[in-house]
Formats: sequence, structure tokens, C-alpha cells
Amino acid sequence: MPKIINHEHKKTEIIQYAFDSIVENGVKGSTVRQIAHIAQMTPGQIRYYFPNHSELLNAVMSTVEVKIRRRIEAIFTSKNLNTIDKVKASLLTVLPLDQERLADMEVWMAFRYDIHEYGQSTLDDGLDQLCHSILTLLNNEQLLQTNLNIHLTAMKLHALIDGLALHKLLNPNDTSNEDIQSIIDEEIATLTYKGGKR
Repeated sequence: MPKIINHEHKKTEIIQYAFDSIVENGVKGSTVRQIAHIAQMTPGQIRYYFPNHSELLNAVMSTVEVKIRRRIEAIFTSKNLNTIDKVKASLLTVLPLDQERLADMEVWMAFRYDIHEYGQSTLDDGLDQLCHSILTLLNNEQLLQTNLNIHLTAMKLHALIDGLALHKLLNPNDTSNEDIQSIIDEEIATLTYKGGKR
């Protein structure tokens, strides 16, 4: 009998190999040949599933985006967190505070450096949307300080998250998770009524 191949499973495996390669070598170092070598496949077998390099890289980025989106959704649907805690947790979940999120962030940063070749990632748009959604939620629940310009405040929050993420990547030993959490706590406290208590 011919061997039955689960093509969706094989595609998922290839995406994971590509992800691991990007973490190790960056986007430019993760050629189809390199990924095929790691996966113990031929370049032709890789191209059967992903006809060109850009398509494979976009699949990797989409996988990262879905993972991050699911983490955020899990936080906002939690019954065990109040609004302020959901806001803080959602911001922390996009930062590289453990090995999985560190790998996701390394891939994201690798794409950002080479974005002109591989197309615009929607992850930046997603973070921008998250910052706006957080501020809108706080405002709707009357927790946000009055007279704040939501657009400018969202931009500032986005820049803070970008800066913390990059700082953690570049200085992992000098930037503890506790320090990052304290910075997020302080930022949300400045935006809300006594940290969310009116």
C-alpha cells in the first residue's frame, strides 16, 4: 500500500523547522536549502508545499501572529481577571518573558529587519490595535484618566512595548521580568484612576 501522507501535518512541520531556522540564522540565513537540510527533506519537497521562499516565510509569520492573538484572547475571556489585570497581562504576553515568547519575538524582529523583502507583517498592526483596544476598554469602563488623547497615548504605549521588547532581547541578563512587569504596572497606573480604583 502507498504511504499516506498527512499534508497539513507536513506543512506544520516545515513551518516549525523554518521557525527554528529563523531563530538561529535570521530571515536571510533561512534559505529553502537550509530549511530542507534541517527537515531532512529535499528543496523540491519543501517547494511542493511552499512554492517559493516568501510564501514559506509568510506562513511562519502568520503562525506567530495566530499564537500571540490566541494568548491575548485567552486573557480577555478569562473570568479570573479584572479589567486592569487583563490590560496588564495582555501587554506582558507580547513581551519576551519566557522561552516561547522569546523565540516568537526573535522571529518577529528578524522579519522587521527584512520586511522590505518579504512584505509587511500584520503583527505591528495587531499591537497597535491592542493598544487602542486597551485604552478604549479602560475609557468605556471609566477607568481611564480624562483628557487623554487616545491616539497619542496608544502610540506611546506601542513605543513602550517595542522598546521593552528590544531591550529584553539585547540585554536579557540586565532586564528582569520583574522589572518589566513593574514598568507596565507603573504605566497603567499613570493612565488610570489610582491604578484602576476610583
